[in-house]
Amino acid sequence: MPSEISHDAPGDAIDRMTRRVLWSLPTGLYLAGGGDLRVGPTNANLMTVNLVCQVATTPRILAVSCEQTSVTLGFIRASQQLSLSILDREDRAVVRKFVKPVVDGLVTDGDQPTMAGQIIDVGETGLPRLRNSVSWIEASVVAIHEFDSHALVLAEVDRVGERADASEAQVLRMEDTRMNYGG
Repeated sequence: MPSEISHDAPGDAIDRMTRRVLWSLPTGLYLAGGGDLRVGPTNANLMTVNLVCQVATTPRILAVSCEQTSVTLGFIRASQQLSLSILDREDRAVVRKFVKPVVDGLVTDGDQPTMAGQIIDVGETGLPRLRNSVSWIEASVVAIHEFDSHALVLAEVDRVGERADASEAQVLRMEDTRMNYGG
């Protein structure tokens, strides 16, 4: 018989079950970027996000959830654009490098611009993208819906790209890591 908790159960029991159920929702792990690196090396950031989905086909609209206090959301708000780097399962360690703001911004190491030690490409709009990503998206913000803890950014897809072997790649998912997110 399925387990269920009533509303009069202790708060911590409800919270534990709610987290367990929310952790079971299938989600990916991506890097969302905002800002404009053409302005300067600290005028953009990349952050790990796990809630991304396409919500409309005409026009092609993505929904991306960002914490209200995140540095990247501030850059997305200011530039009204975002990037999304879709990662390979083999790159699961990369997402941990972007769970906190990139303090130094874009660093040039020889000919290779990097953030948090990862090689970055800068799109024509100035958005940062992880060079080694399976594929990437650049999009223009059409709306931001505010919630207490997060903002849901709706953005129209402007540009996309992928590496040559993208059709064979396995995309990183939350379950491929030991990371949990259940609110």
